[in-house]
Amino acid sequence: MKKKIPIIIALICMGQYSVQGISSLPQQCLYYLTRESWGLSATMLGLISWVVGIAWSVKIIWGFFVDNVSIKGKRTTYYLIGSYVLLLLSYAYIVIFGLNLLTLIITGLIINTCIAFADVAVDREMVITEQKLNLKGRLQSLQWSSLGIAGLVVALLGAYIAKYLPEHVNYRVAYALAGIIPFAMLIYISTKFKERKLRKKKRCNFLKTFKKNLVNIKNRRLLIGLLFVACLQFCPSFGTALMIRVRETLMVDKLFLGYLGAMGTVLGVIGYFIYYKWAYKFPMKKLLYFMVLFSAITNLFYLYLPNQWVLLFYNLAFGAFGGITFMTLLAFFVKIIPSGSEAFFYALVTSVSNFCARGGNFFGGIIFDNFGYYVTVIVSTVATLLCLLLIPYLEISNE
Repeated sequence: MKKKIPIIIALICMGQYSVQGISSLPQQCLYYLTRESWGLSATMLGLISWVVGIAWSVKIIWGFFVDNVSIKGKRTTYYLIGSYVLLLLSYAYIVIFGLNLLTLIITGLIINTCIAFADVAVDREMVITEQKLNLKGRLQSLQWSSLGIAGLVVALLGAYIAKYLPEHVNYRVAYALAGIIPFAMLIYISTKFKERKLRKKKRCNFLKTFKKNLVNIKNRRLLIGLLFVACLQFCPSFGTALMIRVRETLMVDKLFLGYLGAMGTVLGVIGYFIYYKWAYKFPMKKLLYFMVLFSAITNLFYLYLPNQWVLLFYNLAFGAFGGITFMTLLAFFVKIIPSGSEAFFYALVTSVSNFCARGGNFFGGIIFDNFGYYVTVIVSTVATLLCLLLIPYLEISNE
C-alpha cells in the first residue's frame, strides 16, 4: 500500500528546494561575465566552482550541528531563519556593490553555506520520513520537482536578463529577483510554521557523539556506497567544455540556450514524476546499472554536435531519462544511510558527492584546456563506465 507523505514535511522540503533552485538565477549572467568579459579559462571556472562549493563538501559539519544542537528545542525553524537572513544580506550586498573576482568568491562561499545549511536541516526530516515510510525516493522526487520548476524560471528569466540587460546591471537584477523566494520562506517560517519542540534531554557530549558517528562510518554498506558515489561523481565533467563549444564554436544565442535550459528542466521534472509514479518500484541495482549505462552512452552522442538543432534534439531525447537517473542516485543515497544521526550521514554522502562532482568539473576543465573538447567527452565516458565494476559489491537495504 502506498504511504501518504505528511503535508507539512512535503511543504518545507519543496520550499527549501525552491530556494535552492532560484539561487541559480544569476548563473547565466555570471558565466558570460567571467568567461566572455573577464576572459577566465575553463580550468579557472572549474576551480572557482570547486572553491565556492566547499560549503556543500563539508555538510557533515552542518549535519552534526542539526542532529545534536537544538535552538529553543527546535532543529529546523531557527536554522532556516538564520540561513535565509544571511542569504538575503549577501544578495543585498551584491545588488548594491557589484562583483569583482574576490567578492565573487567570498559571496559565493557565503551564499552556498547558507543554502547548504538550510538544505541539511530539511534533508534530515526528509531522510527520517523516507526511511520510516519506505517511500523509496518519492519525497525526494517532490523536492527535486520543486527545484526543477524553479530551474525553469531560472532558464527562461536568466536568459532574458543576460541578453537584454547591460553586463554591469544584469547579474544584480538576477540576485535581487533570486531573493524573492527565500524572503517568502522567511516570512512563512517566522509566522506560520509550528515546529514541535524536542523533549528535554541531557546536554550533548560533542566529542563522544562525534566519535560514535565516526565508528558508524565503518558500516560496510555505507563505505562501499560512498566509494561508488565518489567514483561516479569524480568522472571528469564536460559541462563547461560543452558550454564553451556551443557559445564560442557554434555561436549559439544566449536566448536559445535559455530555451534549451527551460526545456531540459521541464523534461527533468517529467522524469522525476515518472520515478515518483513507476520507476521507484524497480530494484535499486537495476536502476543503478541503467543510470551508469545511460549516462555513458548519452555522453558519446555529444561527440557529434554540428549545430544547435542537434543539441535541441539531444535535449528532447534524453531529458526525461536524465531526470529518472538523477532520482535513482538520490534514492540510493538514502538506502545506504545507517539509522540514527540522519542529518550527519546524509550530509556525509552528499558532501562526498558534491566535492567529487565539483572536482570532476575542475579536472574536466584542465582536460579541455590542454586536449580539447573531444578528449574531454571520451575521458568522461570511459570513467563513467568504470563505475559499473562497483555495482555488484553494493549492499542495499529494503530491496
